[in-house]
This record gives sequence, structure tokens and C-alpha cells, in this order.
Amino acid sequence: MKNRKSEYFNHLNRLISCRKCPKMQGNPVHGCIPSAKIISIGQAPGIHEERFGKPFAYTAGKTLFGWFKRIGIEEETFRSKVNMSAVCRCFPGKAKSGDRKPSPEEVQNCSEFLEFEVRFHKPKLIIPIGKLAIDQLIDNVKYKLEDVVGGIFSRELHGVSVDWIPLPHPSGLNVWNHTETGKACIQKALKKIQNHPTIKETFFI
Repeated sequence: MKNRKSEYFNHLNRLISCRKCPKMQGNPVHGCIPSAKIISIGQAPGIHEERFGKPFAYTAGKTLFGWFKRIGIEEETFRSKVNMSAVCRCFPGKAKSGDRKPSPEEVQNCSEFLEFEVRFHKPKLIIPIGKLAIDQLIDNVKYKLEDVVGGIFSRELHGVSVDWIPLPHPSGLNVWNHTETGKACIQKALKKIQNHPTIKETFFI
């Protein structure tokens, strides 16, 4: 137990002190918790997240936690039981429309943190949120959101067998979420999440 605690805190220290990517802005943001059987994976923090010290802390978070509230999971309960990871842990800066997409090199630089969290927690369920997060789990690089959102998938990730249920990014710039197809797929995905045995065990038993 003592070794696991020190392993976890060493990971946090490495994450918080990481400055590998010169184009990233601000300091790393994390939603790590010491014990979890569920991991969510976002894309990267937005411009406000560092100020609040947690992922999905601003407008996209309101949408995301509004989705979870539909299936009976409140924000603070989610944050206390789910290890909230991300593909990249620092704010990438702004692009012409929305936030800049992290480069492949930045994704690679940050991948050690997600790998550690998967190996450490050995989750039963992963919830990737947004296309960049889904890209880390899917083998087919050419897909549409409607091909995956609403489905449940299984794979081995970093030596751990996991189920994964994707969600689209809850950004207001993601117009797909407001289409009839998008709304139906999101509802299907939320139902799949609600009915997953690990969700039931974590939140409802």
C-alpha cells in the first residue's frame, strides 16, 4: 500500500512539473484521484481550467456534466470517483476557431501520464470525450462520430483489458452535438454508460 501511494504521488509530481512542450501555455491541469475503476479522457484543458485547477471547469464542463446529470450522476460525485485524464494536460493555446489541436509530438510527450494512470488504476471502463481522445483508442483512423458515439467497445490498452464508451466533445463549437443524429447518438451513449456494470457499482450500489 505504501509503495502504491508513493508511486501515485511521484506520478502527480512528474505531471505537475512537466514542461516538455514549449508551445503549450500555463501549467498542467489534472483530475487525478488515488483510486478509480473509471477513467475519462478529455482532449486538453481550455483557457480557464488552470485557474479553476480541474478539467472541464468552464462552459464545456457545464454541458458535459449536464449530460451526466441526465443519468443520475452529479458533477462532484463524478469528480470524486472518476480519474479525469486528458490526451494533453496543458492548454494548447487558441487557433482561428476554438483551441489549437495538440500536435502529434505533444500528444506523444504527454502519453506517459495516461499510460501510468491506466496501468495504475487498471480501469474497467474508459470514457473518451472528443475526437482526439477517441483517436487514442480506435484502430480505424477514418471514422465519423456517428460510427462510434452510442456504441460500446472493448480492447487492451497498456496491458489492461477495458471497455470504452465514447462521447463527443461538449464544446459549444461542436455543431454535431445539436444535430438530430448527434442528439440521438449522445442519448444512446449515455444509456450505455448508465447501464455499464462498473458505473452501477461505482455510483448506484
